[in-house]
Amino acid sequence: SDFQVRVMAKFVSPLQRFWRSTISYANFSKSFSTTASANAYRAAFCTKLGKPLEIKNVTENKPLGKNEVRIRIRAAAVNFADILMCQGGYQERPELPFIPGREYAGDIIEIGSQVKAFKEGDRVLSLAPGEAFAEQCVIEAINVWKLPDHVDYVTASVLPITYGSAYIGLTRKVGLKKGETLLVTGAAGGTGLAAIDLGANVFGANVIGAAGSPEKIALAKSTGASHVFNYREEELKSQVLAATGKKGANVIFDTVGGDTLLNSLRCIAFEGRLLTIGFASGSIPKIPANILLIKNISAVGLYLAAYRLRNPQLFYDNGKAVLQLFSEGKIRPYISKVLPLDKVNESFQIIQGRKSIGKIVLKMD
Repeated sequence: SDFQVRVMAKFVSPLQRFWRSTISYANFSKSFSTTASANAYRAAFCTKLGKPLEIKNVTENKPLGKNEVRIRIRAAAVNFADILMCQGGYQERPELPFIPGREYAGDIIEIGSQVKAFKEGDRVLSLAPGEAFAEQCVIEAINVWKLPDHVDYVTASVLPITYGSAYIGLTRKVGLKKGETLLVTGAAGGTGLAAIDLGANVFGANVIGAAGSPEKIALAKSTGASHVFNYREEELKSQVLAATGKKGANVIFDTVGGDTLLNSLRCIAFEGRLLTIGFASGSIPKIPANILLIKNISAVGLYLAAYRLRNPQLFYDNGKAVLQLFSEGKIRPYISKVLPLDKVNESFQIIQGRKSIGKIVLKMD
């Protein structure tokens, strides 16, 4: 087997494990500067919550553990969760200063003494607890997948979180079946588009999308949604019921939260399944339990990163399945912008303003 499950005696969050393995914060804070040196690499640091990230040169390489690899990062995708973490509003709160970013692709430039599955020069993809917004990163080898030769770094970097979340959500969490109706809110966001792509083109569902502009509607349709409407101008309930012959959606894939989630419950089918995967609206709703009861609805949540620790075999296999689908040409990630590392704050502003469609990627070269 190319993966070995490790059992831990007590719960330690992914970020806690990650940061404990690095050099002390006192020493770490002294190991970066704005002045380049021969061995320095650039990284985007969060030094104060809610403030712009700072690009600094890291002048001291982190020691490599026996089960770790050092990766030369070529591309890293930007996610809403990265912004929340830098604001102090995410469930994981690393100690300042820290380097945000979680999904990236690059080349292995050094391997630990016990690493057998990889070699220097391997092209790889990783979903890590942090440090992706940098030109180098050290990560445990169990969090790394090999990239097929024909897969480019930029495209690969957007797969682990959005497609990884959508895939495990639609399979393990709600069991989407061929011919069922899937409603996707936030349909033109990274995870929303992944859900449409997988739902329509892999699982054979009838997909309805809710998006916020004509441009986003067009993109959701081109990705595979059969019916897309502007939730800012049209009522969600009436649109979904009209598109389904008043039967409602079998599965709701909600990335928005707030009133959007609550309104979606008004057009869910009998024995429908609600999957909540994020709160892009900034509002966490209270789900009325009586609606779940009356319609025999199942409501479940998904936090992909928890599987890294709780069920690492499943986490690894899920990422491998997504890579396989992409390699076979069955899914088509959409990337709206590719920016250099020093434009990381611009990428945050685009996402915060809800002006992004698909994914934004930072390219290190």
